[in-house]
Amino acid sequence: MFSGTHEPRALHLYDCADVGATLVEYGRAAGRPWRYLPARDTAADGPNVLGSLRRASGIAGWTARRWLDSANSDLLHIHFGTRLDVVTKRPRRPFVVHYHGTDIRTFYYDPSQREKIQWGADNAAAVLYSTPDLKPHAEAARGDAIYLPNPVNLAEVPTWKPTSEPVVAFSSRWESSKGGERQLELLSAVRRAMGPEVRIQGLDWGDRAAEARARGAELVPKMPKDRYLEWLSRAHCVVGQTSGILAMSELQAMAIGVPLAAPVDSGFYPPPIPVLGGDTPEEIADKVSSAVCDPVAMSEKLQARRWIEAHHSPDVAVERLAAIYRELA
Repeated sequence: MFSGTHEPRALHLYDCADVGATLVEYGRAAGRPWRYLPARDTAADGPNVLGSLRRASGIAGWTARRWLDSANSDLLHIHFGTRLDVVTKRPRRPFVVHYHGTDIRTFYYDPSQREKIQWGADNAAAVLYSTPDLKPHAEAARGDAIYLPNPVNLAEVPTWKPTSEPVVAFSSRWESSKGGERQLELLSAVRRAMGPEVRIQGLDWGDRAAEARARGAELVPKMPKDRYLEWLSRAHCVVGQTSGILAMSELQAMAIGVPLAAPVDSGFYPPPIPVLGGDTPEEIADKVSSAVCDPVAMSEKLQARRWIEAHHSPDVAVERLAAIYRELA
């Protein structure tokens, strides 16, 4: 594999929900020799000749950095299970594959993607997955796949400052992979339970966003991460996705301290889970209504930030990942 005489030098390539960036930031703060190389920023590319030159220059610069960082690493940590071309290029290194959701939940069952993803699982030194619902899919590809809970970067979470006008924010995009139909049913139930003075907001994102607007959601444009977190921090209550898991947006809302309502699968997380749940959209909508009436009291009761610090702290994730790397060495 690679030498076990020193702390393994890992290069995190690509990213999802800034998991790689957070792991490397906190890992380096703890003295880990880790690096981070996200996908190339294509914002400066354009359709004209100048854009083509920028693209060529950007690719050359990224490739040079990838080669140098790989040469100075013992291990590549690839975020997202389809992005495997890089591990076949020189300088070749042992690699870890980290599943984040759609890659293993959806693309793995697509015949055009299956062979590549399975090749990665078969040849990786280890396979990780980021949310507990991915377990059966990850283990179908690799029986010894390891669950590494998503780390929440607590340093970038803003202070909770709900607006004077009550706001309920739906945090996820409106589409089937996030439980789209049930999400729309929950939106309708929340709209019925809320008075006209309560604003219900969501992202203008997803193939069912138009239906959400038609059911009473005020849609806001997609935004950079810092603005998205600020948007969450102004809500009286956040409604999460209906797929049964706590994805990054739900975890971030909990870290901020906003009361979170979502039908979370109780078998996925350490109890007690500080979320306003329920068996039906109407039950959850009633709890959203209670939270909006006194969000501060509800937040104090839930103590969600404390739960995040215990179970989704980057420091805990870094130590777990460092132990995995050492075992590989």
